[in-house]
Amino acid sequence: MTIDSQTSDRLLTEIERQQKYLDKLPEDFEFPLFNAAQALESQRRSGYRNTAAAAREIVDNAMEAGASRIDVCLAKPKQLKQYQRSESINAIAFIDNGSGMLPKMAQYALSWGSGTHFDDPSFIGKFGFGLPNASINQTRQVEVYTRTKADEPITMAKLDVREVKQHGLQTIGDPVEASLPDFVQAYLDKHGLPFDHGTVVVWVEPDRLTYRTLSTMREHLLDDFGVTYRYLLDRASIYIDGKKVEPVDPLFLTPGARYYLDPDKGGAEQSAEWNIAVKYALDPETGQMVLSRVADEAELDAADPNVVAMGAIYVRVSRFPYGFAEHKDGKAETDAHRRFEIRKSRRGMAFVRAKREIETVDVFPKSLRDQAKGLGDWPLLQSYAYHWGVEVRFEPALDEVFGITNDKQTVRPIEDLWRLFASKEIGIDAQLGREQTFQRKMRKAESDKRKAAEARQADAPTLGEAAAAKADSVAGQRPRVADHGKADAREAFEEEAKRRSKVNKVSIDAARKALEDEAKKRPYVIDFYDEARGPFYKPEWRHGTQVAVLINRQHAFFQTLYGPLLKTPDVGQAKHALDVLLIALARAELTVDDEQASLWYEAQRERHWSSFLNDAYRSLQQTMAPVDEETAEHETAGNPPGEDGDLEKAA
Repeated sequence: MTIDSQTSDRLLTEIERQQKYLDKLPEDFEFPLFNAAQALESQRRSGYRNTAAAAREIVDNAMEAGASRIDVCLAKPKQLKQYQRSESINAIAFIDNGSGMLPKMAQYALSWGSGTHFDDPSFIGKFGFGLPNASINQTRQVEVYTRTKADEPITMAKLDVREVKQHGLQTIGDPVEASLPDFVQAYLDKHGLPFDHGTVVVWVEPDRLTYRTLSTMREHLLDDFGVTYRYLLDRASIYIDGKKVEPVDPLFLTPGARYYLDPDKGGAEQSAEWNIAVKYALDPETGQMVLSRVADEAELDAADPNVVAMGAIYVRVSRFPYGFAEHKDGKAETDAHRRFEIRKSRRGMAFVRAKREIETVDVFPKSLRDQAKGLGDWPLLQSYAYHWGVEVRFEPALDEVFGITNDKQTVRPIEDLWRLFASKEIGIDAQLGREQTFQRKMRKAESDKRKAAEARQADAPTLGEAAAAKADSVAGQRPRVADHGKADAREAFEEEAKRRSKVNKVSIDAARKALEDEAKKRPYVIDFYDEARGPFYKPEWRHGTQVAVLINRQHAFFQTLYGPLLKTPDVGQAKHALDVLLIALARAELTVDDEQASLWYEAQRERHWSSFLNDAYRSLQQTMAPVDEETAEHETAGNPPGEDGDLEKAA
């Protein structure tokens, strides 16, 4: 059976489709492990989230080669193509002053699995995939220029995906003597850098860049490398187009790093840390691999044949105060905005291997099945998680425990690690839950403060105040000051008249007249005050005959009931009805003739009603809080648009 090679796959059965592709094979086809051309095209689309993630592989190799300086040079096109911008990127060169490579090694390094550190777990790299994998992810042609000594010629090896044949044995071409590309040499000359030894990796006409212009790519690499290599920048300096990369601690606990702020001045604080010695060993009784904690690192026995891996895991947790990291739509303008931008992509647990960050895991074991297996009770990573950070550091010896993939871009921790972290002795999951609770309570308190600050006496009589005044008209009885309170009311009236006279620069009589008119026009008024342990409201006479109800913005009554009512659209009927009720209570207390009865009202309001309401409303707040205590409002958590209540997916 022969199938026309031009026939669309959609018109073929599965067997006919198989025959179509078999017909394309040469008769002497030897069925290699990989079919190069098709495999390379598939490989181009896997593994890396963005250009910075791919570029890290080249930087890793430079550090492994002992480079003390690494430069990333971004080149613009010499001649613009149609629709191409003048600031577009035509090539990217990674220049290092490391040991360089032997000519054959440059050729070998462009093939998959050609690493030289597989048997040495102490290196950043290990699997030999980095250079070719990362390069073809971003470009179809990568060139490697290298030399080991100043008196040796520069040699160049390259991999061009476009030259790879569809079938048959594929090889990397022999290295040749070559000069550095003009833009690379110009960069070296501009910055006074020699190239006596080292390596230059050039991505020629990259076609899969995350950002197409020099300025945005420069910032992209500066920010990413600052975080990824924060613990290695004292060993090797990195420059992006001449600008030095500065370390960025996404937990903001490292003095001297970008955006760090001393805790005494409102900076992040370390809330917990653990240094956990572990071993990953075969259990002779069950025949299973088990990760366990070792009480003392000195107890680890490298000679134990059952031990596969051992080492220490260091974990730290940071807590951010209110306002330390804030979201802003558009361009970040302050350090608080920039911190939030960093946290946006690192909400979760950051894993750092050999001092190099691998990734931030934003999915914790969370399903009922995970909990039943003892993997912990981890918090949902919602908006509050922007405001705390957790970092896990380990050495490559524990790669199997952390499930490091061959591109060093991903961790897949084994279940035993989650069990260890969630154990009663360690309790990292419980600590993160406490961080969520702390942020929820702190942001709720700050929200209450903001709401309270917005509560002000209305400029004109409210509907509730007006309704109370009309009720007096219907009954034909206006409130009057009781005899026992007249002295205090008169004194307050005179003090306010003197103040108004001075402020408005009018006579004392004119000020008195204005106050009397105001009291007649507005016999009742709702106002506010602040007193941490004060009653939920207090009544007082103003302007001689005006009944004022002062609501305490720091009482749970305001925070739970009155404040939220102020936020309802157009301040609804319930708020005005509540005003009338408060006015009725205040009116009764202020106008009672019997002084003992007046004192009884005051005692009830301050000692009984306010205390009871405070306790009851606090309890109500806790009862009505989300079960997970993590659902954050946009305005209180500062999360970006579209991420309110953004639940993580189940692990």
